[in-house]
Amino acid sequence: MENSLLYQTIFKRKSVRKIDPSPLDQVTLERITSQFSAVKPMLPDIRTEMKLMTSKDVRGMFKVDAPHFLAIFSEKKEGFLLNSGFMMQQMDLFLSANGIGSCWQGGPKPTKEAEKVAGLEFVVLIAFGKPLEKVHRESVSEFKRRPLPDITTIGGKEELIEPARLAPSGMNNQPWFFVNGNGAINAYYHKSIVAENMNQISVGIAISHIWLTARHLGKEAELSIDPSLSSKGPKGYAYAASLRLN
Repeated sequence: MENSLLYQTIFKRKSVRKIDPSPLDQVTLERITSQFSAVKPMLPDIRTEMKLMTSKDVRGMFKVDAPHFLAIFSEKKEGFLLNSGFMMQQMDLFLSANGIGSCWQGGPKPTKEAEKVAGLEFVVLIAFGKPLEKVHRESVSEFKRRPLPDITTIGGKEELIEPARLAPSGMNNQPWFFVNGNGAINAYYHKSIVAENMNQISVGIAISHIWLTARHLGKEAELSIDPSLSSKGPKGYAYAASLRLN
């Protein structure tokens, strides 16, 4: 799918929780799995695998009643949660762009049998299927998000940060903050004993929106992790990653 369509979907995508329990047709499922190869990793040196699952393969509280689930498994290396969020959001936007209802699942996880992927650890799920409610918002005003001054000190780059502001996050807590530094956009996530992992996944989601926007604007965003920036963020936040535009 063209980058421009994923970019456009950022501004109308919504979480769909009312989903038809009947399965999608095989052609549609094959189209979804074929998209896996088009997903770009944030950190290419981390081995990952995406896997389709059925409802019987998934358990846990707050599980959306959906016929299909998309899971990502990863090597447990530095940045693997960010990388997983970054990759899965590309699939979330792909599903939405194709009129398929989808919803991130923070609590549910695969059954013991379903989560067996050699050498990799389960990270997170997205539920999806035929929607029983509207797939898209009518306008950006329908997003319930904090204003830009609450998530960044960067001025003059609203066209890049606004898409990140609209990103989905666990419990809609919007745990990200963006600052300038060393010629890059540096992303931080809110520290949390309870939601530490999900906050890192959420920031990976937001970073994917900036990356897609940069590509839409004809630029490339070089993604990296610079440990020297770990002590230079706002109070209560931990360093996640940096994006340098070329």
